[in-house]
Amino acid sequence: MGNTIPEIFFETAKKFPQKTALLYKKEGVYFPVTYQELAGKILTLSSFLQSLGIEKGDTVAILSENRPDWVVSDMAIMVTGAVVVPLHTSFNAVTICKVLNHCAAKILIVSSGSLLDSVVLSSKKLKYLQHIIYVDPIKNIQKKISGKKCISWKKIFLSQKKPPAHHVVLHPNDCCNIIYTSGATGEPKGVMLSHQNFLSNIAAVRAYVPVKENDIFLSFLPLSHVLEKTGGYYLPLLFGATIAYAESTKQLSHNLQEVHPSILICVPRIFEKFHDAIWDKVNASSVFKKKLFYWGLRQKKGTFLYRIADVFIFKKIRQQLGGSLRLAISGGASLNPNLCKFFSKIGVVILEGYGLTETSPVISVNQEKHVKFGTVGKVIEGVQVTISEHKEILVKGQNVALGYFKSKKEWDATIDKNGWLHTGDLGFVDVQGFLTIIGRKKEMMVLSGGKNIWPEPIENLLNDDKYITQSMVVGNNQKFVSALLVPDWQEIEIFLQKSNMLLQHHEKLIKNPVIFSLFQQRLDEKINPKLSDVEKVKKFILLPQEFSQEQGELTPTLKLRRHIIANHYKKAIESAYE
Repeated sequence: MGNTIPEIFFETAKKFPQKTALLYKKEGVYFPVTYQELAGKILTLSSFLQSLGIEKGDTVAILSENRPDWVVSDMAIMVTGAVVVPLHTSFNAVTICKVLNHCAAKILIVSSGSLLDSVVLSSKKLKYLQHIIYVDPIKNIQKKISGKKCISWKKIFLSQKKPPAHHVVLHPNDCCNIIYTSGATGEPKGVMLSHQNFLSNIAAVRAYVPVKENDIFLSFLPLSHVLEKTGGYYLPLLFGATIAYAESTKQLSHNLQEVHPSILICVPRIFEKFHDAIWDKVNASSVFKKKLFYWGLRQKKGTFLYRIADVFIFKKIRQQLGGSLRLAISGGASLNPNLCKFFSKIGVVILEGYGLTETSPVISVNQEKHVKFGTVGKVIEGVQVTISEHKEILVKGQNVALGYFKSKKEWDATIDKNGWLHTGDLGFVDVQGFLTIIGRKKEMMVLSGGKNIWPEPIENLLNDDKYITQSMVVGNNQKFVSALLVPDWQEIEIFLQKSNMLLQHHEKLIKNPVIFSLFQQRLDEKINPKLSDVEKVKKFILLPQEFSQEQGELTPTLKLRRHIIANHYKKAIESAYE
């Protein structure tokens, strides 16, 4: 491998000039972008950025959903030697302003008018920002933005045809990205990552998750997040594979059948939705088909009867996922082992892994031929892991970040005297070398009786129930565990119909004594018997709507922002302990 990300990309583009690098959907049709075309656009934009005065070490921010222009922008910024600052589209205006000022971004590349609105109100406070490059046409943009020069993406590529004005020498240890964490437990921190951080991680991951030139990735997790950036962008594009961009998570099922991806990088919440959709279809089918499906699940993999079940049952389900899915990779949060077992049974391999923004991100991952359900796999080559006496996972390796931008003191606090990065996650390595995550140190609850409780395993059990779509466990400094539960409203509607009850608004249903009794019964009979006495959910609160990114309750990878959710439902939680 080469020494820097752009260097390897241009080598790949030279090797596969006419191969499709990217696929994007426009007016209902997927259009290709070849490696040669992509390389040309990158050189054009990098030349233009240099003409605006961008030099090595400057910062340029990107605020965009996943699309080819994101890749062009990211690579072009690195070619100039500048540092990419990806912004989460779920960030609110205040946070975007804070990040742009904190990293002193000189240029912001924004994709659309709706995302630009996040910047408009704060434009006067953006003291370092000089230019805004907008991709989609925006009417009267200069009137909206005060004191910043606005430049059309289209005009750049119509007028600028020259290669970069001057060649910039890049080094492996140069910082190429400052990725601001999504702030699941507090204010976002800018993690400085170098070319070497990314490339060492990519080389190690590829040995565990082999990516082939004919692979097609379907990208929908935000490119502003390190999991998608490393695994769903750099990894495929540096080795000649193809990336197709989904329209949105809502259109994911449709896009899967259009693109027929071979690799999908996902988060647990998406697999949960796939799982629920499969069972909804099974439950809506005839008695014969239901029995056939259950029969198929009972067959042992590798047997003749399983092969029959695979041909007549499971293959049809895989067609709903595009029909060509070779591997699915799950990260960002803990995945329920029962989901892994279910998907494995129907012929979909899910490789669960573990990592942090600070580790570029992969620390461990399961392998296609060596999957152990309930674990996050074995530690990848070039990364060292040890477990502290307090069960915290500590990490060393070339993938560990350069530090936190302008926060040396905070970074130093995460690195001990022996050079180990303290992840804040608790876990253990078994005798076979598989890493298991127990929970997050900061998320550990301590009941008033002194017992330690980790919420994620309880939430996984709750979310596995057919009537629950989301949950959050609470109880820190309290006598017992309680839970916020978001009902699966489709299942509730089926229950109401079977009970000859009228459909009502969700706000009314969560107060309905029959619905309350249903959930109490599920807890008493299905969930609490699987928990220790101190883990049992004694009280629960039903919520009318799902936790969402729009409300700031979920991170870009759909992890719970517990402190925000707890604040939103403070009164309801307090009522559970009165």
